[in-house]
Amino acid sequence: MFDISAPSTYIPVIFVSIVLVYVAFLYKDAQKHTHENTVDLPYYTEIATSMEYIGRNIHENGRFQYRKHIDPEIVIEDDLYNSLRHAGVLYSMYMYEKYGLSDKYKEERFTASKYFIDKYVKKFGSKGKYVVISVPEEEQLRIKIAKSGAAGVALCALSNLHAEGKIELEILQGLGEFLLSMQSPEGDFYAYYDFDKKKINKDAEAVFYTGEAAAGLIYLYETDPQEKWLEAAKKAIFYLAKTGKKLELDIPFDSWAALAIEKLFKNKLVNDEEKGILRSYAEQMAIPMMSNQITNKNNSYYGAFKDNVRPCSLGSIMEGLASIYFCAENKQFKRLLFKSLSIGNLFLSKVQVKTGEQAGGLPNSANWVKPGVTPNASIIRIDNVQHVVTGWLKFQNILKITGNY
Repeated sequence: MFDISAPSTYIPVIFVSIVLVYVAFLYKDAQKHTHENTVDLPYYTEIATSMEYIGRNIHENGRFQYRKHIDPEIVIEDDLYNSLRHAGVLYSMYMYEKYGLSDKYKEERFTASKYFIDKYVKKFGSKGKYVVISVPEEEQLRIKIAKSGAAGVALCALSNLHAEGKIELEILQGLGEFLLSMQSPEGDFYAYYDFDKKKINKDAEAVFYTGEAAAGLIYLYETDPQEKWLEAAKKAIFYLAKTGKKLELDIPFDSWAALAIEKLFKNKLVNDEEKGILRSYAEQMAIPMMSNQITNKNNSYYGAFKDNVRPCSLGSIMEGLASIYFCAENKQFKRLLFKSLSIGNLFLSKVQVKTGEQAGGLPNSANWVKPGVTPNASIIRIDNVQHVVTGWLKFQNILKITGNY
C-alpha cells in the first residue's frame, strides 16, 4: 500500500484512491502492449526511424531543419529557429548513444554541436561567463536575449563533449557562471538577460527554466566537480520542491526537474532526508498527471491525456515519468509509473509517421491523421521528435533493466 502517513509524503487521499483504481485497471493488459512494434527490444524500430528523421534533417553546416510539413510537397520556410531547442536535439542524440543503441549519428552530433557553439554560444562580459543567445529574427523577439533555460539545456547537451575533446572546459564553466549570476536568492532562476537594457529581466516568467538550469548544472558538476555547481543545482531543486508543495494539485509537471532529481539520486548527491523531500515532490508531480491519462483502451486516444494529445508535450511527460520511476521507492507506485509509461509510449508509437519522406517525424498534434484539423497539426517540429525519442529511450532502458517485456 502506498504509505501516505510517511512524513515526506503529502498526496491527498483522493488521489491515493485514484492510484489504486488506476493500477487495477492497467495491470491486466499493459504488459502485452510493450511488445508492439519492436525488433530487438521494444521501441527499437520507432527510435531508429525517428533518429533517421533527425539525421536526414541536419544540414551540412550542422543546423537542423526546424519545421517540415507531413506532405513533402508543402515547403515551409526555414526562417524560424530556436537555440534552446537545438540544444535539446543535441541532448537526445547524446542519449541515443548513451543507452548503447548506436554511434551512427555521432559525427552528425559533433557537426550540429559545433554549429550551435559557433552561432549561439558567446562570451559575455569580462568575468569568464558564456551565454546562449536567442536571435530575435529567428525567434520573433523584439530584443536579443540570453535565456537561463537555454544555458541549462546546453550544459546537458554539451558537457559530454569535453571528454571527447570537442569543447573547452572554459566554455562549460562560463555557462555555469552565467547561471550562477541568474539565480535568485530564493533559488529559482531569472528567465533571461536583456542585452538592450544590459540587465537581467527579473519579472519575466519561465516555468521550466529553473529545472533546465538545475539539470544543466548537475551535468556540469559531473564534468567539473566544483561544489558551487552542485550547491546551485540543489538550491534550485529544493526551491521547486518547496514552492510546489504549496501548489498541491496545480503543480506543473517538469521533466527537467525530474531529470535533475534522478541524477542527484543516481550519483548519491543527496542524503536520506533530502531524498524524502525530493521523492515527495516527484510523486506530487506524477500522480495528478497520471490521473489525467486516458486508460480506456477502446478510446482512440488511449495512453494520451484528457487535455493533451500533443506528441512534443507527451514525449516530455514520458521522459519525466521515467526519471521519477528511478527515484521511486514504493513498489506499487513504481508499478503505476510503469503502466503509465507503457500506454503513453504506445500511444506515441501510433502517432509517429511510419512511411514516406517524413517517416520518423512527430507532428504537432496526434490529430494530424484526422480530416479537418488545423494546418499547424500537420507540422513536424524537430523538438517534437527529440522529446519523443528521449521518452522512448528512457522507457526502453527501464524495460531492459527490469526485463519486463
